[in-house]
Amino acid sequence: MDERNAMTANIEPSVLHKERVFPRNKQVAEKAYPLSLLDATTANYALTNALWLFEPWEKADSNITGFSLRNHLKQALSATLDAYPQWCGHLKIVGTTDGKLENAAEHFPPHARRFGRVYAHYGTEDDPGVEFISCKSPATLDMVYPESRTAKQPIWDRQDVSFSAFIPQTKIASPSSSPRSPGQDGLLEPLLAIQLTELACGGFVVAAKIAHPLADITSLVQLIKDWSRVSSARLAASPEPILNPLFDPALLDSHAAGDINADQPDNNLVEQTRELPLHRYDWWASSEGAPWPRETPSVFLENSADGRSLPPAGKVMPWPEWDIKEHVSHYTIHLTHDQTEYLWRQSSGTSDRSSPSSSPPPPRISRHDAVLAHIWSCITRARKFQDDTGPVYCDLTYGLRPILKLGEAFLGSPIIIANTELSGAVVSASSAPDAKGEVAMRLAPLARAIRETLDTMSQMQAVAAHLHTLAYEKSPQRIWQAFLGRRHILVTTWARAGLYDVDFGLGSRVAYADGVIPELDGDVLIKEAPPSWQADSSSVPGTTTAAGRSWTRHGVDVSINICDGDMARLIRDPLLLPDISDGEGV
Repeated sequence: MDERNAMTANIEPSVLHKERVFPRNKQVAEKAYPLSLLDATTANYALTNALWLFEPWEKADSNITGFSLRNHLKQALSATLDAYPQWCGHLKIVGTTDGKLENAAEHFPPHARRFGRVYAHYGTEDDPGVEFISCKSPATLDMVYPESRTAKQPIWDRQDVSFSAFIPQTKIASPSSSPRSPGQDGLLEPLLAIQLTELACGGFVVAAKIAHPLADITSLVQLIKDWSRVSSARLAASPEPILNPLFDPALLDSHAAGDINADQPDNNLVEQTRELPLHRYDWWASSEGAPWPRETPSVFLENSADGRSLPPAGKVMPWPEWDIKEHVSHYTIHLTHDQTEYLWRQSSGTSDRSSPSSSPPPPRISRHDAVLAHIWSCITRARKFQDDTGPVYCDLTYGLRPILKLGEAFLGSPIIIANTELSGAVVSASSAPDAKGEVAMRLAPLARAIRETLDTMSQMQAVAAHLHTLAYEKSPQRIWQAFLGRRHILVTTWARAGLYDVDFGLGSRVAYADGVIPELDGDVLIKEAPPSWQADSSSVPGTTTAAGRSWTRHGVDVSINICDGDMARLIRDPLLLPDISDGEGV
């Protein structure tokens, strides 16, 4: 057994209990709600999946004998689910083109009856509930995640330690697989699974995964925060908090331009959408060599005059650019706060270190723009595109809650994937120093291109037209706004998700929070780095990032998945971790 396999064996948890948790109020009336137009586009996305590593906890009352962390958190979860009953039910998809739905959905408006629309159905006798798994592991927190990681391993090989043992192995229900039948345990697949793993040192791990149409990371973190608030109140013998998640998919759809219930789309709005910086890759378009071919659904062929496939609705998938058989490496790159500030100044065209970091740069470049520009450039250079005049693409998952004024409590996946494209040579050179070692004006154009893309997609008129067009796609899942492989990166950002603002009231802080994304060539996750609790006494769990503190305060963690050879070049790149020891940077 090699060292890596031995490490995995040493942390492998044993399952103690596996059960289904339901809302405390089980008398919820049967309901069906169509999910939003944007939710439906995510039906085939990877699960929303995150985990939290907690320091050893202290019992709330040492006089209480037999305190069970499992029972306490399970009961708190049940109380929390009173505000999330739709996550305990079923996720279904419209599979016909005649508009006929089951009785519970007969009240749906015309646009929600179209093929591929997804809906939640709950309050039924066979609601599967939430899978809750409790485990114990012989591992300690330090074995799983060394506190010194950000300082000693800024380039962290994720193959050295795997968190997969702490992720629920439960299969999550997919709307495209309905109708479903019970598994060997006689239970239907749930929409949400949570695993609690107690560590030998008294620390514990909480991991959750959920079907993407129900929750992006903002929604999943909302549940975890609400759960922790209920837990804290119970331990303090205080009244339970009033939970106010907003489950109102129709509110999002109401922002669509035009009349989405009409028989035909507004062609002017459709043309507006075609001009937006969004990929339109057609899953149904025939593509030689496709590893995951998806044919036109038979219902459309049966209803066509000649029985042939529908005309293309977008570009053919560029499968020759993506060798899915090539092995992928996974590293997390840590950029310190000072390194992030340096990249921001360079991207903003303000390399003068005397400039106050709080003063707004002209043009308005965010720290996220700067980090993304830098990482995109480094990956593109590692892929050896320095002399390539063809396009490379940065596909960024972009949340629309602020644009649509939905609020952070809005549940669902109100996201799009915006595309920035430039030539490989331009992106590769953006972070490369010239003869004098100057970087500023070469990174700035790339950051500006990213910002211009996001500013375009931040226009309400553009989003409204996009929603209108979505309402008339043959299927919301037909078009993919991203791709992977050598010319693409697909970036998920959890920059302001509040991953570290979770406190179950146990006197235990979050040591590390992580996302679980597919290990595919080009998958990237950007998120805030863990707080240095000992070094920063003002870092208090429960204080949100919106309360006047920057998400880059403790630096930035970037998880990168690219092919082995490209990764080897990436981690050797002297520009990957900016050297700010001389007061200026690289």
